[in-house]
Amino acid sequence: MARRTIPYVAAASIIPTAALVLALTPGLLAQRSAPQPESDTATFHIFGLVASPDSYAWSEGITVKQAVALAGGYTSRGSKDDLQIQRLIDGRLVSIVVTEDDPVLADDVIMVRARRY
Repeated sequence: MARRTIPYVAAASIIPTAALVLALTPGLLAQRSAPQPESDTATFHIFGLVASPDSYAWSEGITVKQAVALAGGYTSRGSKDDLQIQRLIDGRLVSIVVTEDDPVLADDVIMVRARRY
């Protein structure tokens, strides 16, 4: 079995979990930063402690709470108080702390972290 190495992700503000997701999802960062051909469906990505982490169809006005619902809701360890979005702004990947009421933009990566006990 070939050993897979995790490449270095150069983004100072990226959270470790998101860095791992980007490293294990070949081409995700390149897809987000390179110009994409127009498609009919924009998407967002949700990872972490939700029932069904995946990519979902994005629609104007969707909130973080609605995105979590599309992903099947929080797992028993997921926290609605520890949400972050990775977003490409001016060519830089930045991490933004958000609430359930904040909007999700096309191509956002939502990270749901664990509750603090």
